[in-house]
Amino acid sequence: MSKYGSLVLSLVFLALGIFMGAFGALYFKGGKAEEKVDEIPKDAYKKIGEVYITKMDLEMASSIPQLAASKEDIEKGIIKLALFYNEGKSLGLDKDSAVKRLIYWAEKNVIADAYYRKYVLPKITLDTNEVIKFINEHKDEFSREIAMLTVSFQDPKLADTLKKLLKDGSYAANLMLEEFARGGKISVQPSGYQNLGLGRFALREEEYNALKKAKKDDVIGPFEVGPNVYVVAKVVDVRKTDINKLDPQVKGIVYQFLIEKRRMEVEDSVFSALSAKYGR
Repeated sequence: MSKYGSLVLSLVFLALGIFMGAFGALYFKGGKAEEKVDEIPKDAYKKIGEVYITKMDLEMASSIPQLAASKEDIEKGIIKLALFYNEGKSLGLDKDSAVKRLIYWAEKNVIADAYYRKYVLPKITLDTNEVIKFINEHKDEFSREIAMLTVSFQDPKLADTLKKLLKDGSYAANLMLEEFARGGKISVQPSGYQNLGLGRFALREEEYNALKKAKKDDVIGPFEVGPNVYVVAKVVDVRKTDINKLDPQVKGIVYQFLIEKRRMEVEDSVFSALSAKYGR
């Protein structure tokens, strides 16, 4: 393994330590943690200083998608953590007030995440028919595809000039746009046909409302899309599309939007119920 590869692996396993300490319950499989800290775990097969390594530790670490490493490398990473722990404790770091608070919240986080995975996550479901229903409720948007030419710039004084040039569309107007681009004053980005319905997930309400009303050759904007960054856009073409034959990616984006909405609803409901139960 190269020096670079070794460095990356070292960083990954340091992250693994934090992950297993604070977020290990993401890969909790329902095993019982009945043993006391001072007792030897039943499936322990290695002891390093005060640390016991169990088969369950390896299974949980191997289940972490981000760790595309061999079992040997994963075990080496866990051993490294055990060595660092022993040395840190020998130097009295476990007595540090900040470390104690981190340990306190790491334990709470593991249990909270285990609760979330077991009792909250199963409630976050979505029938695929709801995707079709949503698309049908907004069929006027999802049945249209738009091709655009977008111009971004930083000097707001250019807005009116750029809108006029885009609206003009003549050879001379295009030459002027090219001159602005060569001077670094603007950036021109043409786009292929995009489903209009997806704009509701990518644009702010003001921008999307303007886009929905736009017809071929209309110019919309300017809109501030970032700190001192503005855009104007020309609708190059608008065409109809059959909502019953939408690209699966369009349905996939709608699904992600709806499942995220459902997640927030479920979490808000659980939060309210638990707040009433425990107070806050």
